[in-house]
Amino acid sequence: MFRSLIKKIESTNLIVISKFFIVLGLFSLIFNALNAETLKVYSERQPFLIEPLIKAYEKANDIEVEWIFSKKGLVQKVIIEKDRPIGDIFLSSDIARLIQISNAGASIEIPKSNLIPDHLQSKDWVALTQRARIIYVAKHKNIKSINYEDFVKDEFKGKVCMRSGFHPYNISLFASLMENNNEAWLKDFLIKLKSNLARKPQGNDRDQVKAIAAGVCDVAYANHYYYFKMLDNEDQKKWLEKAEPIFPNQSKKGSHINISGITLINEKTKKQSLHFLNFLISEDAQRIYASDNYEFPANPAVKPVENVAALLGDSKFETNSLIKIAANREAVVSILNEINFDE
Repeated sequence: MFRSLIKKIESTNLIVISKFFIVLGLFSLIFNALNAETLKVYSERQPFLIEPLIKAYEKANDIEVEWIFSKKGLVQKVIIEKDRPIGDIFLSSDIARLIQISNAGASIEIPKSNLIPDHLQSKDWVALTQRARIIYVAKHKNIKSINYEDFVKDEFKGKVCMRSGFHPYNISLFASLMENNNEAWLKDFLIKLKSNLARKPQGNDRDQVKAIAAGVCDVAYANHYYYFKMLDNEDQKKWLEKAEPIFPNQSKKGSHINISGITLINEKTKKQSLHFLNFLISEDAQRIYASDNYEFPANPAVKPVENVAALLGDSKFETNSLIKIAANREAVVSILNEINFDE
């Protein structure tokens, strides 16, 4: 089914790309007046994911976007350089880094965007895409709906797989659960969750789906876009014959989401950086930016690509304040350490 949807998407690419370059032309007229030559972008996201966007933007605006990618150390670099910034923009794959930079006084204030929902932005950062933390379940269990909290039930004793509890994806999920309940509740939940694990936390998100397919466990937390990445892999798509994705907590607030986002870090290039930010949250750029990694656009005027929309169906996302969720992360890590969650 999803293969046919992908073919439909490809047939509409020419229309989307044509509109995209019209928008680029409009942005270039504005940018030329700003008289900038280079924008330095620190990024935790690999450049190949959005390289077509960047190349098109450079060509239309006669500007070089210097991409500085690293999985580690960029937040510390931004904070160290905050009094004399070298970079202009920071792109994060997780809300926590954006909050960390903001709390260190290393970001500059930006105007509120009318294109992005309030819970997905602050005066210091703006979301670019959303990714859902969902649940993969063994097909033989015939589960049609499930909640994050269900993992501590007796029926899942020794049947839960997950990557490290300290991974940012899981910390964000646990911080959201804490926001919906309280710290004491979360500690009790994590103790019970640990006791229901089939094995010590290990591997990445896809490894948990592999474990379900192998019969090691029945349920696991993982991000939604790995479903499509596994479909694209000849070896991994076999795992999906025995495991399927479910968007959890639909009878409650909805599925937890994390974001990729942007913050500006150099006052001297604020106008140019804001221009680039507004380009990334524009409708045509959002269609391409989100679809490259099978994510959900942060701009609600933009629909996900068809295969992603089909997977979501009529499921909903929670709309908790990401600022409040991020504020809970320190308490989450403290509890994980206290109960030696990964041991």
